Amino acid sequence: MRFLINIGLILVACVCVGCREGWQAATYPAQGMVTVNGTAANGAVVTLYPVGGKVDVRNSRPWAIADQEGRFELQTYEAGDGAPIGEYNVTVTWPLDVTKMDLAMTDQLDGQFARPEQSLWKVEIEEGENSLPTIAIDGVKLQTKVQNAKSRRIPRGPEMEPGQ
Repeated sequence: MRFLINIGLILVACVCVGCREGWQAATYPAQGMVTVNGTAANGAVVTLYPVGGKVDVRNSRPWAIADQEGRFELQTYEAGDGAPIGEYNVTVTWPLDVTKMDLAMTDQLDGQFARPEQSLWKVEIEEGENSLPTIAIDGVKLQTKVQNAKSRRIPRGPEMEPGQ
């Protein structure tokens, strides 16, 4: 009896692993750089929104956080895995403290570059290595403290369809 239970558990584990991998799209390495007013945007959050459809059944969005030099490496499912093939609108937000990520974080860019439908940048991810053009944001006044938390919240992306 114990043998049958162990076999059953192994089969369930194999099925679960297969299901997890089945929903993920193939990804390709992609990196870039983001600057604000000519300076590296350490802690800026870059998010890619697919144009014309979902990249997988969960509507995943590749994203990255810029380092001290403003460089970022996209991830979709795990650190550094890149992004699925496709065209994307790019958004940039820059929280005061990236270690306190939450929906109410203050965006130093005042939400100006946070809406995918108003994106100033489009990128194309292709098979192989992808070097994205530098995202240079110039001439913006930075929000340096929480002045009015309600008006300074980073807007959420487009509403997801039911069941996602």
